[in-house]
Amino acid sequence: MRFQHPELLYALLLLLIPIIVHLFRLRKFQKEDFTNVKFLKKVIQETRKSSRLKKFLILITRLFLVACLVLAFAQPYIPASDKALEPTSKFIYLDNSYSMQAGNGPNSLLQLAITDLLNGLEENSDYALITNNSEFYNRTEADLREELQELEHTPEKIDFRQIQLKAENYFSGKGQANQEVLIISDFQNTLDLPQEIDSETIDYKFIQTGLENLRNVSLDTAFINDSNPGSISIKLQLKSNYSPQTPLAVSVRDGEKLLGRNTVLINDEETSEIEFILKNEEISNGLIEIEDPGLAYDNQLFFTISKNPPANVVVISNRESGFLQRIYSAPEFETSIFSSNQIDFNELNSANLIIVNELEDVPSSLSTNLANAMNSGTSVIIIPSEEYSDYNELLSRLGLPNFTGNVDNELLISSIEFDHPLLEGVFEDQTQNFEYPKVLNSYRLNSGNGILLYEDGTPFLTGNNSAFLFSAALNTDNSNFQSSPLIVPVFYQIGLQSLKKPQLYYSIGSDSRIDVAASLGKDEVLQLSNSTEAVIPQQQNFNNRVEISTTGLELKAGNYSVEAQNEKVGQISFNFDRKESELVFTNIEDIEAVETFNSVKEYFSQANAASQINALWKWFVIFALLFLAVEMLLIKFFK
Repeated sequence: MRFQHPELLYALLLLLIPIIVHLFRLRKFQKEDFTNVKFLKKVIQETRKSSRLKKFLILITRLFLVACLVLAFAQPYIPASDKALEPTSKFIYLDNSYSMQAGNGPNSLLQLAITDLLNGLEENSDYALITNNSEFYNRTEADLREELQELEHTPEKIDFRQIQLKAENYFSGKGQANQEVLIISDFQNTLDLPQEIDSETIDYKFIQTGLENLRNVSLDTAFINDSNPGSISIKLQLKSNYSPQTPLAVSVRDGEKLLGRNTVLINDEETSEIEFILKNEEISNGLIEIEDPGLAYDNQLFFTISKNPPANVVVISNRESGFLQRIYSAPEFETSIFSSNQIDFNELNSANLIIVNELEDVPSSLSTNLANAMNSGTSVIIIPSEEYSDYNELLSRLGLPNFTGNVDNELLISSIEFDHPLLEGVFEDQTQNFEYPKVLNSYRLNSGNGILLYEDGTPFLTGNNSAFLFSAALNTDNSNFQSSPLIVPVFYQIGLQSLKKPQLYYSIGSDSRIDVAASLGKDEVLQLSNSTEAVIPQQQNFNNRVEISTTGLELKAGNYSVEAQNEKVGQISFNFDRKESELVFTNIEDIEAVETFNSVKEYFSQANAASQINALWKWFVIFALLFLAVEMLLIKFFK
């Protein structure tokens, strides 16, 4: 038992007062004369025995009365635990990822957790609360109630280590002995929990919210499977953690216009596919939609199909270049060929890709223009001539390796770097045994990471993000590379990368770079807008295009217009990634050194019980009144 005012216990010294009163007879006696001494002696003896017992009982009741009053004013109590004696500082993490949509609407896991959390917090205490995308420090229950009413789901993620660091930083400025980190989540594997949490000063409380046997079908991905002038094939992939009994309806729209509707039967396999054949025309507000009662965010997939202008390819060559014209053909490319003494520099400045094909002389002015074009975002390919090796000034300006000498013996092109960004995902099978093309004469390079390599490991094709260099001439007298199956994918991929055409959609949160065909004036910028918001992304202006970066953009899933001075110049779609649709959760019971709960209500029920203080002062007041009543009865009725 503990006392809220232990200093009042000194008042127990007042117990000496009734003792002193009863020990010393302070009452004055009056003398009376009696003639019958025998009768007087008997009366005195009987009265003295009765009086002593009565006085003793009254003394006891008065002592208990005073003691109970003193103890009542000292306010005794019994704490439910040692932690109840000191304040507890709470740091709360509330998961607002899309997997917390389970249950939908006001009954979603997130909304239920918010309601129970606000009902359990104390009104006059300060709290720290963080979510995946927000932080609230030193907030009262009323403050948090206002903040959390506006809380929405987010694609942003946070792992346990980040939570731990934020909590430790918060507690470093607090003096409370009791420090608790309360984690409210469904504990998807994306939280990246350790097997054991080592902390001597912080108590971790894990509350795992969730629905048993949550079933979900998600629209995972969409991609163009095939395209021709009349039609376009879009293939959809759906992922599910169960097999619905009935086929699932899938619809494709462009705004309010229904483009197609079909059904797919989800089988026992995790992934199912469905294909839509659509007219090959521009789709500005594409939406693919399913009806599934699981998570809501992955029932829609926004997409855009744009009619993009062809990439401008300029070939500078004094010899036959028909193989390049055949590769860079309409409608994806628009190719112009100039001799070295008849270059149209306006075309050169507007090109997306410039190819220098076996020039026997590269003037300094051309080197300067090529370097400026590359710095403005144009891709450059250098194919050297057998008769001229003094390319090093140009190569240095383009950031490419230099030639160090001639190689006069035949070399086979026998190795492909399949993981190079230029060729990644181009080949279905990484075949090593194929009919190797060859060169008769080549140049040795002083450095460079090879994309295609000779049999001795030296590069045949090397390059950086914007400039590419062949180490040998490609004419049919020197090489059979033009008839090799490698030539088309290599040149075609360089051409595709020279103009980053918009994809069907981009994932929110990923860093993407998107080329928009637009010419901006001074101080003009592009913005992304839809019916609810408008944002200005990071961008870089080149001659005839603008490169948009999605880094740091906070967007919602949807279709966005790309606008310059309120004029639409393009269309882009964004979707949240589907990692939250992977319903794989951590068993928090396996984690050591943490206390686990099945609900927010259960946590607060136990926390309130542990912090409960049983006040006893009322009982002592009752006992004091009882002893007072006993004393009055003794005085009145005890003879």
